[in-house]
This record gives sequence, C-alpha cells and structure tokens, in this order.
Amino acid sequence: MAEADERLLAKSKVAAHTYLMGHILAPSFAFCAALSEDAGVRSGFALNEADLLAHLPANSPLHDGLARDIAMRVSADDYANTVGDLLFALGTTTRPGMPSLGMRFMELLPTWRNLYTLDELLTLEAVANHYLQLRVRGAEDQAAIFQEVGERTAGKVGAMEALLKAMTFDLAYSPFFTRDVPLDDLVKLTALFESEQLPVASDQWFDQRFVNYLDSHPERLKDIHWRQFEGLAAEWFQHEGYDVQLGPDRNDGSIDLRLWQPGVAPGAPPAVIVQCKRQTRKIERVVVKALYADVLAEGAGAGLVVTTSDISPGAASDIAARAYPITSANRAQVQQWISAMRKPDAGIVADDRTAQQNEPRS
Repeated sequence: MAEADERLLAKSKVAAHTYLMGHILAPSFAFCAALSEDAGVRSGFALNEADLLAHLPANSPLHDGLARDIAMRVSADDYANTVGDLLFALGTTTRPGMPSLGMRFMELLPTWRNLYTLDELLTLEAVANHYLQLRVRGAEDQAAIFQEVGERTAGKVGAMEALLKAMTFDLAYSPFFTRDVPLDDLVKLTALFESEQLPVASDQWFDQRFVNYLDSHPERLKDIHWRQFEGLAAEWFQHEGYDVQLGPDRNDGSIDLRLWQPGVAPGAPPAVIVQCKRQTRKIERVVVKALYADVLAEGAGAGLVVTTSDISPGAASDIAARAYPITSANRAQVQQWISAMRKPDAGIVADDRTAQQNEPRS
C-alpha cells in the first residue's frame, strides 16, 4: 500500500476511535475473561486461557500480561486490536487487527477517492458510527441518522453497498458493540483435536468454524481427531454434490464413506467408497489392497484413499500395475478442499433488513 494511503488510513482510524480514547485498568484474569467472551462470541469458539495465549501473536501488547497474574493497563485501541488478532488467528476474519469503519469502507470501495474528499469521508464515517451507536441502543431517532447516511451516499456508485457492509462488519467484530450469542452455540476449539462428536445437523458433517480454522492453520490438519477427519471428507463430498453416507464411527467395516451420484435409486451400489487415513506415514500397499477388496464386495465404481500424508510408491505401483480403480487425495489436495469450503465472515448477516426499513424513499 502506498505511503499516502497508509497516512489516510491511520488518520481515519484515529478519527473513528476518538470516542474510545482512554485506558482500561483490570487484573489479567479479567482481561482473559473479557477476551474469551469478545473473541469467543464472534468466532463461535468457547476459548480458555490456553487458547488465548496460543493464538495471540507473541508481540501482542497483552500477551505477556495475560500469562502472568498482574494488573494491566490497556488502551481501548490495543484491546480492540487484540480481539481482531484473535479473530484472525481463529480463521474468522481475513486480516489481523480491528480496522475502523472508515478503513473497512475504503477497502471495500477502492474508488472512494473519486467520490469523496478525505474530510467528507471522515464525516460520513462519523455519521455512520453515530447511527450504529443509536441502533445498538434501539434509539428512536436512528432512522433520521440513517436518512443522513443515505443522503451522503446518494448518487455515489457503490458507496451505500460498501458502507452497509462495513457497518455490518463493525457491528459483528468490534468489541465495543455487544453480541448476544447463546453459550450453547459455542464449540470448544479443543473438540477439533479431541472429540469424536460431529455436528448433529442433517446437512452438515463438519463444523464450518473448524473449516475456517484449518484454512488459517494448515499445519494442524495432521493433528485433528480421526473422526473429525472423516467428517471433513464427508463435508467436502457433500459440497461437491454427492449423496454421502458416513460410516458408524469405529465399527464401519473399514469403509468410512459411501458416495452416490445425486438421484440414484436407494440400494444401488455406491459410486465411490472412501477410506480416510489421518496419519503421518505414507499409505501402504495393504491399505490399497483392502480397499480394492471392499470395492469388489460393494460393487462400487471406484475407491478413494483420503489422507493427511500421501500414498507410498509401492502402493501407487500396485494401483498402476493391477489397474485398480483406486485414486488418492493427499494432504495438499485436502488442504485445497478446505480452502474451497472456507467461508470468512460465516456468522455475519448483512444488515439488509435495517437498510430497507430506514432507506429514504424517493
């Protein structure tokens, strides 16, 4: 980014956070509790102190203090940026820190210089921030302020759309706006690595929050629970349009997934049977031979090994020499699946209804 742009963004951030100036004085355990709530409800994770410390950058202004039992004095901006850093580390957002509303708007509308002077932009930001404060409080005069937002974006192509999106993100992510999320809706991050429990929703095999997390932490794919790995593979194939049957946990007869093309009559042989191997060693010949036996027994069209490692040269040689209808998806390919399924801002719902209610009528 050009130096001039950096100065403009910095000025915008200072202007947007003028009303937040000051410091918070509290013991470290209180900051841990606050961060657990503020980052947790926005990421969907129930975070403990170990989670916080593991995912905060080492150079975070709060990192050292949180690891000790001390009193801490933290600026409002540092606290907000820490929440943003945690959301980024958890895969919830695509950038660290807590950008101001003006910064979000400028990033969403690259042509803003053709539409606004800097002073006009800062005024628009201040009006939009004022509206958000009124909206959160349920104030009666919020419609009038939204009317002013509409007037300041009228005739400027893309401005209202970008501003509404920036406002939605600010409401969703900034710790200075409250979010009411039932505790039952949160999931422990440790469950990805320790739990056999998969989502209970009929249309979901793997938690979207875990998808986002693994896309941000590809090095941790090899560490997830083997059952979660099966759920991840099932989620991908459903994403690709297959009808999926996930095996019954530990007693699946070595067949983890059965896949059918959509609309196939019940009872038909599966198009593909899948063996999932979350392991670091390469897939050996015995796995391929066993899978081929299952393909024959099921009358399936093909077999597939999905692994966090890769297939061994010996197993690959057997597949080629004996013309087994078997393919493999290695760790790199699985990571591509994860990236394709990632939904940044998955918990965010655009404020379209509020906009429609308040938008000035011509």
